[in-house]
Amino acid sequence: MCPLSMVENGREVQILDIRGGFGLAKKLSRMGLYPGTTIRVLSNGRPGPVIIAVGEKRFGLGLGMAHRILVKPL
Repeated sequence: MCPLSMVENGREVQILDIRGGFGLAKKLSRMGLYPGTTIRVLSNGRPGPVIIAVGEKRFGLGLGMAHRILVKPL
């Protein structure tokens, strides 16, 4: 288990937990990101945004937000 912000480009991971308040969890849920969701890291531009794919959708997450999402590799 590690934060999404530490995952290398091209890796598929599954969200295990979101370590944030209600506002962050709600925002991510609206994007389709919640525990159990499988995502692919397209670009981890440390210290810039983390670009992810959820199915056919693409999202950019700030480094702070990505650091609060705990994932496991698949």
